[in-house]
Amino acid sequence: MTSVRQSKKGSESARVDFEVSPPPIPPKEIKETITTDVVVLGAGIAGLTAAVSAAEAGVRTILLEKGDNFHNRGLHNTAISSRLQKKAGIKNDRDKIIYTIMEYGAYRTDQKVVTTWADSCDSVMDWLLDMAETANIEVILDPTTKEWYFPNYPVIHVFMPAWQETLAGMLLNRARALGVDVRFNAPAVRLLREGKGRVTGVIAQNPKSGYIQFNVSRAVVLCTGDYGNDRRMVEKYCWKAVSSLACSYEPPLNTGDGHKMGMWIGAAIDDAPHCVMLFDWTAVWSDHGIFNLGRQPWLRVNLNGERFMNEDLPWGYECDQIMQQPGGVVWAVWDAKYDSDWPKMKSQCCKNMGPPTYLWEAQRLDEAIKNGDVLTAKTIDELANKMDVPVEAFKSTVARYNELTRRGNDLDFGKHPDRLTTVEKPLFYACKIKARYLVTLGGLKINTRMQVLDTDRNIIPGLYAAGNVSGSFFSNIYPTTVPGLTHSRAWTFGRLAGLNAAAEKTS
Repeated sequence: MTSVRQSKKGSESARVDFEVSPPPIPPKEIKETITTDVVVLGAGIAGLTAAVSAAEAGVRTILLEKGDNFHNRGLHNTAISSRLQKKAGIKNDRDKIIYTIMEYGAYRTDQKVVTTWADSCDSVMDWLLDMAETANIEVILDPTTKEWYFPNYPVIHVFMPAWQETLAGMLLNRARALGVDVRFNAPAVRLLREGKGRVTGVIAQNPKSGYIQFNVSRAVVLCTGDYGNDRRMVEKYCWKAVSSLACSYEPPLNTGDGHKMGMWIGAAIDDAPHCVMLFDWTAVWSDHGIFNLGRQPWLRVNLNGERFMNEDLPWGYECDQIMQQPGGVVWAVWDAKYDSDWPKMKSQCCKNMGPPTYLWEAQRLDEAIKNGDVLTAKTIDELANKMDVPVEAFKSTVARYNELTRRGNDLDFGKHPDRLTTVEKPLFYACKIKARYLVTLGGLKINTRMQVLDTDRNIIPGLYAAGNVSGSFFSNIYPTTVPGLTHSRAWTFGRLAGLNAAAEKTS
């Protein structure tokens, strides 16, 4: 099903400047030295979970964050067989989920690490559910599945009402209640390691002046996120076509700091090209988020007015198709029947327009039309002219698509009959779609204890990694058929890293 992407730039063995350790920080610039047991770097979901877990294990824990608050994205969290799923009678096949992750990764990843996630995520989710219950936070299941070309698993858990922000806030409150020393605006800049010895600490910038050195008796846990906003790293490690795409992660603090600090002391990074989470991005944005109506599997045409794909693919595959088209931009086209057409599409996660998402779509559509981001027309000819595509080619494409829809058989690209809809009832609508990437998913190589490995696959003592700074898990393309997997990996491996770091023998 998958194929390994090749990139000349991504496969170069020559080291570039960010991979080479800069000069040591002069001791005179270190204004303060603090000794603790564990330091966690990064206050995203992985780092917050690691800090809570280390503190629960009874060790002194400091959490350093580059920004001025915690960070979170999205809403979905994967578990295979949590207590909520068991209560709801939802059953998933653990082995098939592992196979799916490995297949999407073209078997370029470490199956033992993937299996560790699969065997641990349910107990960690149940631990989070206990925490949520204590904090009066509701967690709901979204078991939406559909008949599809790929396995599609009912694994989604959502922390209400604000999704990952709710989860992150819950973890931060728990960390502070346990006595974790949380420090914002304190970016880490160097790991401390002599030769091939253990990691003994980290140097961070003081928010006011100079540097602070944190010595650890047990371990440092890297949870610094991905490198999507460091363009040089994207060009070095990712598939060549990705380097020209926009990154949608804001604020742009994810600059690969943990990757670099790890490599400077000998850590190994995943083999290039790295996986990225691609996303079909409409031109429409509002206070309510992404314009999911435009992302339904409507007819897609390129700038030549031609259909070119099965519009019902997982986002990554869809974006691969979009990036091959002229200008890397395509049009989504639908008609006035959209209100009755979209429910039968049962779109995959993040496109699903069930409540509360659909409640916002009418407002988004009105805003988008007013702003010129969605075009409308009374005829196909008029729409083609507004889209600036060849009229006759577009009319022919629409006629062919309508014919296939009436047959209930997509002879051209094999789209499922339920996702075929005619384009025949005015008004007609169109909006542009491009590919973007959300995060990069290549990181430092780890073992099943979340310990970072060097280039000879030896453990670097005293150093752990979780979340998107960690590797050995994703490759090739992100498996959206296991929705919420990156979030699940973050809190599952954050939990394991925090507990294992706390259990390190003192120096």
